[in-house]
Amino acid sequence: MFFQKFLKISVKLILFATAFTPLIVSQNIISPFIFGKIVFFRSLIELALILFLIYLFFNLKNLKTYKIINLIKNPLIISLFLFLISFIFSVIFAENSYRAFWGDIERGEGLFGMFHFFAFLIITAVIFEKKDWLNYFKISLAVGFIIIFYAFLQYFGIKNFPFLLVSEERPLSFIGNPAFLATHMFFLMIFAVIVFFENLKSKTFKLLYWSYFSLLIIVLSATTIFITATRGAILGLGTGVFILLLYFFLKKPMINADEKLIYANGENSYKSVKIRANQRFISVILLSLIVIFSAAFWSTKDAEIWQKIPGLNRLAKTAVFDINDPSTQFRLITWKLSWEAFKEKPFLGWGPENYIVAYEKYYDPEYATYGESWLDRAHNKIIDVAVMQGIFGLVAYLGIFGAAIYLLFKKQAGYMEPIIATLLISYFVQNLVLFDTIISYFVFFAVLGYLISKPLINIDEKSIYADEKFVSISQNPYQSVFIKFLSLIIVIAIVIVLGYSLYFYNLVPYIQARLFKASSKIADVNTAVYFLKKSMYPYNFAQYNIRGNGIDTVYMNQFFYQTGYIGNLKFKPIADLLIKGIDEIVEKEPYDVRVLIREVEMLNSIAKIVDEKEATPLFKKSEKLMREAAKRAPNRQEVYYHLAFNLAGQKRYEEAIKAAIYAVSLNPNVPRAHFYLALMYALVNKFDDAIKEIEIAEKLDSDFKNLIIGDYNTMLLIYNSAGRPEKIAEIVIKDVNNILESGIGRVFERKYYEETLRYFAVKKDAENFVKVANYLLQFNDLKDDMEVLIDLAQKGLWDIMYSL
Repeated sequence: MFFQKFLKISVKLILFATAFTPLIVSQNIISPFIFGKIVFFRSLIELALILFLIYLFFNLKNLKTYKIINLIKNPLIISLFLFLISFIFSVIFAENSYRAFWGDIERGEGLFGMFHFFAFLIITAVIFEKKDWLNYFKISLAVGFIIIFYAFLQYFGIKNFPFLLVSEERPLSFIGNPAFLATHMFFLMIFAVIVFFENLKSKTFKLLYWSYFSLLIIVLSATTIFITATRGAILGLGTGVFILLLYFFLKKPMINADEKLIYANGENSYKSVKIRANQRFISVILLSLIVIFSAAFWSTKDAEIWQKIPGLNRLAKTAVFDINDPSTQFRLITWKLSWEAFKEKPFLGWGPENYIVAYEKYYDPEYATYGESWLDRAHNKIIDVAVMQGIFGLVAYLGIFGAAIYLLFKKQAGYMEPIIATLLISYFVQNLVLFDTIISYFVFFAVLGYLISKPLINIDEKSIYADEKFVSISQNPYQSVFIKFLSLIIVIAIVIVLGYSLYFYNLVPYIQARLFKASSKIADVNTAVYFLKKSMYPYNFAQYNIRGNGIDTVYMNQFFYQTGYIGNLKFKPIADLLIKGIDEIVEKEPYDVRVLIREVEMLNSIAKIVDEKEATPLFKKSEKLMREAAKRAPNRQEVYYHLAFNLAGQKRYEEAIKAAIYAVSLNPNVPRAHFYLALMYALVNKFDDAIKEIEIAEKLDSDFKNLIIGDYNTMLLIYNSAGRPEKIAEIVIKDVNNILESGIGRVFERKYYEETLRYFAVKKDAENFVKVANYLLQFNDLKDDMEVLIDLAQKGLWDIMYSL
């Protein structure tokens, strides 16, 4: 009995530890806010499952039947089971079944991840007693308080505080994203509501303290939603409050301590009528205020006052039909695209983690008007499920919420149940413009586990075992021995699989992610290659992110670009290793066009620094990859940009121009498309056409926000070749002004600053001349000269300057 009790307590302690998941941040790996949490949670669940199975084996004969029967009959369990079945079938028939099963390290989903959430739910539903759930929620509230505290530190711009992470304009705490932080607040409020009502009737200060603390968490959580300025969460919270008030207005009041409705005759009739009237009166007043405020806000949302209120400032900028609200427009385009994808595979969908495949095929060129991005989610949970799991998965998913609300109102509801229900609705509403992560998933399943186990707790809170209700194995001792032996074999097999998973699918990917991060900071090429190899093998689900991040680091990182990482034969061993790694991904998972583009970027970069004999097969290989990419994403402009670069590298300039023209034709309002067409014209010395295209691009976007640093230098090269020094000076001085005002600039090649300096000297523009010269002071070999030139310019001694 001691061993069994020890196992049970150990399982509970491990499950309690999962409540600390939101605090886990691993800064020395890629996806620091997500992957560390994934590994932490999965490792705990797998360890808990090992001990739980051993625990069940030693108590096989005494297992109560009523819990098993009630679990099977529970509508929420049925909905979850149907959702899991749908998930499994969607994985089997997915475009990319490997990714559908394993997921990746940025989302932590896939069937593998989903198994962990279901295991968490089943173990807690079976083994947790009422006090365990309360303890779990209390731990979660304590963790939530820490998260909220750090969110407020970030909001108020406090920087010198232990463990405080760097935040952008909006707080993200330990969650890593303001929107996901806001989502977590809904579940903290649910936990707080449960703790509040369960401890409210207590007469001891310790338990009453938790009720007061719960109220504090509710207030702080709601406030945090506003300081994150997450529009979907604010709308979700508002919707939940509105529905709750409407419920209290329509529902008869709850007036006694047991939260049961009493409509007494005689001496209590006056009391019940008065309470009912007060409840309805307060509800209608608050509902009216909400309606009036909403109408006033929406009709005056352009007023300056709303910009001073956290949360409402971003909500006021929401414009469904305004092209100047790119966030909203992105979602609208995505949902339209998703509908087309859903119609192609309406029953089982494209498969979990396969949204990107559907997105590629039905990509809308209008996206590029707001910036070229890649979406692996529809930013709408309902649409995500519909596209990836089809109608069957969607019905099952909606059934989970329906069953949860049914359980909350199955018996006469008090105050706690409708509040929990409306908070779940709030979470559902905000997910109409977002998606789930490891953080929202495990707390959502915690709530579901609580709702499933609550009726079982009411039956028997002491134990899941009893002498009078047990599973009868058999009266035949030989059959009993056989069943016990078979159970032992099954348990051992599962434990071995879980142990293997703990090492190879948790520890190994985590170590690889750390090694990759370390390799990116090593200056010595041979050492970097050694660590990079260690981070890339053996191949597992994490390699998609690790290897892709490796190429992004080498190709896209501005520091490496400026320091000659690209185009330097010294670093070719690193490039060769990364290309080999991407080749393996393309071979195993040739579905994601981003992978093809990454490899092409590397191949084209290397082809530029090797001789023609070596370059030819590299160009041919990258052309083949881009042709394949064009089949998978026929409307994606970026594919044709790379194809044009590739053809130009092969000196097939006319074909390159045709590819660039086709990219423009997909959407003529995309500045980047015109710029790359200009580059193709410049390569064949058609500078008039090139300048015309750049002018169109500049008219569409005067700041060229969507260009990378290499593109800016290329644009200056075109102007230089076309003999347009005034355009070079115009672009460079704008950048210098940005550096002087904000400390942030694009930083062009040095020769263009020198060219601009000469231009302003000819124009005798002292103000701009001095600005550029001050910028060039940072170069030691120019410092003395610049100081002299600055002095001459300020004194207007241009003739002396010209004579130097």
